[in-house]
Amino acid sequence: MKLRIFSNKVKPLSILLVGLLAIAGCSQQESASEAKDTSAKHSAEKQPRPNIILVMTDDQGYGDFGMHNNPIVQTPILEELANESQRFTNFHVDPTCSPTRAALMSGKYSLRAGVWHTVMGRHMLNDQHHTLPEILSDAGYNTAMIGKWHLGDNYPFRPQDQGFDHVLNHGGGGVGQAPDYWENDQFDDTYFLNGKEKKYNGFATDVWFDEAIDFIHQQANKEAPFFLYLSTNAPHVPWRAPEQYIEPYKALGLNDDMAKFYGMITNIDDNIGRLRNAMRSDNIEDNTIFIFMTDNGSSMAHKSNGEPLTWLDDDVIAAIEAKTGKKLDSLNNYMRAGKSSTYEGGHRVPFFIRWPNGSLGQPGEFNDLTAHVDVLPTLLDLAGIDGQNIETDGISLVPALKEGSALPDRTLIVTNQRVLNPDPERPYSVMQSNWRYVHAEQTGGVELFDLTNDPGQTNDISAQHPEKVIELAQAYEQWWLHVIGKGTPTTRPVIGSEHENPSRLTGMDWLSPNTDQVPWWPGFGDDKWGKGHGWIGNEDKFMVSPWALKVAENGNYTLTLYLHDIPAKKVIGKSFAHLQLNGETITQPIAAGATSVEFKVPLVQGDIDIRAWFDEQTDDSALSTGLPAFYMYVEKQN
Repeated sequence: MKLRIFSNKVKPLSILLVGLLAIAGCSQQESASEAKDTSAKHSAEKQPRPNIILVMTDDQGYGDFGMHNNPIVQTPILEELANESQRFTNFHVDPTCSPTRAALMSGKYSLRAGVWHTVMGRHMLNDQHHTLPEILSDAGYNTAMIGKWHLGDNYPFRPQDQGFDHVLNHGGGGVGQAPDYWENDQFDDTYFLNGKEKKYNGFATDVWFDEAIDFIHQQANKEAPFFLYLSTNAPHVPWRAPEQYIEPYKALGLNDDMAKFYGMITNIDDNIGRLRNAMRSDNIEDNTIFIFMTDNGSSMAHKSNGEPLTWLDDDVIAAIEAKTGKKLDSLNNYMRAGKSSTYEGGHRVPFFIRWPNGSLGQPGEFNDLTAHVDVLPTLLDLAGIDGQNIETDGISLVPALKEGSALPDRTLIVTNQRVLNPDPERPYSVMQSNWRYVHAEQTGGVELFDLTNDPGQTNDISAQHPEKVIELAQAYEQWWLHVIGKGTPTTRPVIGSEHENPSRLTGMDWLSPNTDQVPWWPGFGDDKWGKGHGWIGNEDKFMVSPWALKVAENGNYTLTLYLHDIPAKKVIGKSFAHLQLNGETITQPIAAGATSVEFKVPLVQGDIDIRAWFDEQTDDSALSTGLPAFYMYVEKQN
């Protein structure tokens, strides 16, 4: 096997200034030669290619595990898995969902993959990338994706367009968001099975694992290996779980949020046990690479400013300590901040990998600096797949896994953009060994930390190490040029394609000026994360923003506008509907009591920006104050 490895190793300052390619992602001849030799040594196939199961949970941080200094949350099965696995304890992802997933699927930094937000059309993984499931499929794998995708809900960005043969997923980034099926609330919901709506009974996480186990049973006796990507929406908000998982945490004296969050995690733990039992019963465990990881830091830590412990009073803490026999002084593994932050708590996550038949080393821990971009080259290396022409920002972790070898010194960078267009002044963290050069707040400065003596990142030592500040600042500048060197083109869902016709478009994909103008918050259910908290009922607070689309071919199209999605049967309650196509507006009256308005228009192949809204005007003069159409269905007529 020959992997094209792009090293991010930072050289001394004199060498750092030589040029972009030495730092920001291009291979060095010496390290590339070593990588090829190592890859060749490990590529000989002594057995059939392994199955691959990659489980990733959502918004579960490093500290949200019993084995990581959290005596409250119950995760015994994951702890058993960890003890049987090789564990990378200095493993990093992006601080939010879609960027991490884009890096995982492409092997490239999320900005290079074209994904830097979770909404606003900036979360769709461009189909120009040769994704991990596509590579594995080319090598003969049967592929399945179950749960949360969050890299695009329309062609050509859906999981079935990006290399997965079998797909069961919910829409958007969380159950109940605008792209999801109307009124999904994580219990007895309708999901999308290979693009078709299907009703399921039970709690969402249980449904994902049921489908995964069924897939394993179907694949177990086939000659071809399989790749299963099981990505839960839990414990992402809305925080909900079956009551039997919540009640034990309430009994400890935890508040409602913490009880539900930890209840979701314990439910995941039980389901991991069911999945592993299925692997054993089908006799596939030994030749299956099993990976467990999470997608960003803890949303609980995010909500509590980094330390959920502050939500507990002294009496509750004392009672928990008496019950567990353990000192309760951190619920975030002593890290600063959580999800969305570029402090350590926002992007350091667990990574466990296990393969009994794979000639891996003994279970244990590696503290080498590693990241999501390493998963793709590592899996190709382990599976003996030639990755010579696969461009990646990661490195193969096989030398560490099989021989215990130290990985190269390197510099890794994460950023939290969450804006319409990338901005180098947005928060970031430059990581090198135990150094962290962090710009954590948009209006703040840059801090330098040494995690060796300051794991909580409380002591800024930039004044004491000006040379390190210069080195890491320059590394960041050159990395930025690397990741946006080819630009950041808008990814456009394709309408009128034979692969998806009609297309269902939602306001989550508007190119809005800021995140607050996107209806992304889950809107269903009867608790505080549902009705009254999300976008439903607050429709008039959103501005009319465009969908950026691509017309597949010339023809006559029907565009149907809705205030809410079809199942809601929501009366629009306005007099006129407006459809603006690349700046040209068409207006139609709305019939009394109508829930939709239909426009029939000819469209020309190519890029098109579409705005749609309702108001009381006969022209587009009220565009700035109009009531947006949150859903639009587009169908090319035969």
